[in-house]
Amino acid sequence: MASIKKRTVNALKLCGEVDKAYTKQVVKTAKALRKMNNVLILSHRSPDGDTLGCAFALCRGMRSLGKKATVKCADEIPEKYAFMREGMEEQTFEPQHFVTVDVAGAHLLGSLAEEYEKKIEVCIDHHLKNTVEAPVKFVDTDAAATAEVIWLILSAMGVPMDKEIASCLFAAISTDTGCFKYSNVKPRTHLIAVELMKYGVDCAGINFKLIDEVSQSQLELKKQALGTLEYCCNNQCAIVTVTSEMIEQTNASPEDLDGISNIPRSIAGVECGITMRQIADGWKISVRSSEKVNACELCGKFGGGGHKAAAGCKFSDSYEDAKKQLVDAVSEILK
Repeated sequence: MASIKKRTVNALKLCGEVDKAYTKQVVKTAKALRKMNNVLILSHRSPDGDTLGCAFALCRGMRSLGKKATVKCADEIPEKYAFMREGMEEQTFEPQHFVTVDVAGAHLLGSLAEEYEKKIEVCIDHHLKNTVEAPVKFVDTDAAATAEVIWLILSAMGVPMDKEIASCLFAAISTDTGCFKYSNVKPRTHLIAVELMKYGVDCAGINFKLIDEVSQSQLELKKQALGTLEYCCNNQCAIVTVTSEMIEQTNASPEDLDGISNIPRSIAGVECGITMRQIADGWKISVRSSEKVNACELCGKFGGGGHKAAAGCKFSDSYEDAKKQLVDAVSEILK
């Protein structure tokens, strides 16, 4: 059987990338995971396709090697991602090792943070700003999705790929790249997707379910959000607002909020799209941007973070105060 290093090099060759330092990171992470048993894999709160796809792919991979592993999230997993855990038996055990996937900071574990933030042993992520403390930390900011990194690690571990694992990883990559249309997509992204497709992944079905399909409540919420649309910064910035009242009126679920944040940025001429969603203690901000505006830096000014083209932050201020601070910051960047 090939060594972990040999398997790593082979996987990186498939991606057209072989770098000594990067190879070392993959090998170190794969070795750490292979030594573990009774593993708890943690995803971030308000889970999306990448954190869940990574968590269930890694969980299935660990189990295929005869290990006990399970996934835990502070929030309920949306029904549209239910296929990721289909056929997985519940395992009961006392966790001895703790791994986070696609989690940029321990606070993003939500209600699980207090219990687990000091126990994390392996952190695998791709966000520009990662504050998780862990003995083994693998953050690849060039990866379009954390799932790219998970694929490399599973390959290095010698996990036998199958349709279920491949489907989890494909869904993760597709959702975090907007079905391969965002600027974060690299040649490696497509090459890994090609490898995953070889295992019979229902790509069209996954993309429709996770990207295109909308519920009636989601469509109604989008309609109401569009009614709040306003422009600023010489029409280079567009803002939409989602209030608690709108969510209540449309009977929208948390997953119905998916896709709302892409609306303002999709308008021709808009360099920065901002979505302001009312939450219990203020406003949750989602930013989508072009090359002219670094969304991560913008949100970083207010204690948030994310990626260059997609990031978020929170305000406890009033709506008008929060909006003014955001507009002033965007205006300064666009000068």
